[in-house]
Amino acid sequence: MSEENKEINEAPQNEETSVKQKIVTKGLSDLSPIRIVRYALIFLCVLLLIGIWFRIKPASSPSVTPEEEETAEASAEPAPLPTELTDPASVTVLVNKTHSLPADYVPANLVTPYVLSISDVIQVNELAADQLKAMVNAANESGVTLYLTSGYISYETQDDYFNDRAGMVGEAEANKVIAKAGYSEHQTGLAFDFSDNASGTATTVAFAETEAGKWLIEHAWEYGFIMRYPDGKEAVTGYSYQPWHFRYLGTDVAKAMHDIAPDLTMEEYYQVN
Repeated sequence: MSEENKEINEAPQNEETSVKQKIVTKGLSDLSPIRIVRYALIFLCVLLLIGIWFRIKPASSPSVTPEEEETAEASAEPAPLPTELTDPASVTVLVNKTHSLPADYVPANLVTPYVLSISDVIQVNELAADQLKAMVNAANESGVTLYLTSGYISYETQDDYFNDRAGMVGEAEANKVIAKAGYSEHQTGLAFDFSDNASGTATTVAFAETEAGKWLIEHAWEYGFIMRYPDGKEAVTGYSYQPWHFRYLGTDVAKAMHDIAPDLTMEEYYQVN
C-alpha cells in the first residue's frame, strides 16, 4: 500500500477517535460536584426504598398440599365445651362415649321419687323429681301406667353391669347397649328407664309399641324429657335404639329440641361429638 492510501485510510479513524474523546471529555466536564451529589442522593434513596420494601413484604407462605391441610384440621384441638355441658351438677351435662364423669361423682341432691317403680331404693336427681312425678301422673290420668325401672346408678354398680353384659355377649356388643362406668348418664341421676309392667321386663325395642312407650314418645318432651337414643341415630349416639331410656334436660331445652325434630339428640342439638 502506498503512503498516500495509508494516510487516507488512517484519516477517518483519527477523526472518529477524536470525536469520541470529545464526547467523553464533555460528559466528564458535565459531572459537576453538584450533579455528582445529586446522583449519589438519588442512588441512596433507591437503595433505601428497596430496603423498606423487603422489610414490609409479607413472607410468602409455603405451599400446603390438601393432605397436609386435612392432617392439620384433624390435629386441631376441639373447642372446649361450655360449662352447662361439662359441670356434673348441670341439668344439661353431656355424658356419652367421649364425655365422662369422675369416678367419685355422686349427685348431692338425690331423692326417692314417689312414683310407681320396680324397687323402693331407686333414687333420682332432685332437679328432675318434680317433673318425673308430674309426667307419671299425667300418663296415669290418660290410662297409661308407667313404671320407673332405673334412675341413679353409681359408678361401681355401672361397672358391674357392664362387665356382666360383656361377659355374656362380648365387649363390642355390650358397648352398643350399655355404657362403661363413668360414661353412663344414670350416674347423674337424670336418666330414667321405664316399663309398662312391675317386673320391668319391657326394656326392649318392643316397648315403643306399647301404650306406655307410645305415650312417652308423644308427651315426654312436655315435661322436660327426651328419648336419649332414638331409632336410626346409632352413628350419632354410639348406642342402639332404646325407646325405654329417657333423659331429663328441663322443659325449655326439651321443647327447643322437639321443635327442631322429635328425635333430635343432644349431640345434634349442641353440635358436639
